[in-house]
Amino acid sequence: MKTLIFVFCLGLMVAGCKKTNEDHYQSQGVITGYDLQTCGGIEIIIKNDTTKNPPPFYDINSTLPQLGISANSKFPIDVSLNWKHDPSAPGSIIVSQIKVIN
Repeated sequence: MKTLIFVFCLGLMVAGCKKTNEDHYQSQGVITGYDLQTCGGIEIIIKNDTTKNPPPFYDINSTLPQLGISANSKFPIDVSLNWKHDPSAPGSIIVSQIKVIN
């Protein structure tokens, strides 16, 4: 009987556990459109940019489909993202992970 109670309690504990599979992103941003000055780069404003004297926007050297976003998406596009400065192109960033916020 004690074993049955133990197994029952253990089952309740396991059933009550939730496994979170949430991704954590360092920044929130808004993809505002294509940068026509750079032959089609994508402009993004980083909302919580802690860079000293950040520019008004950055260029992403990727296409929307390369980022996993539909090419038919309407701008502006709110996103969560992980990124770093592109050392070879000032004013550009490299996006390592991105998620569209609905």
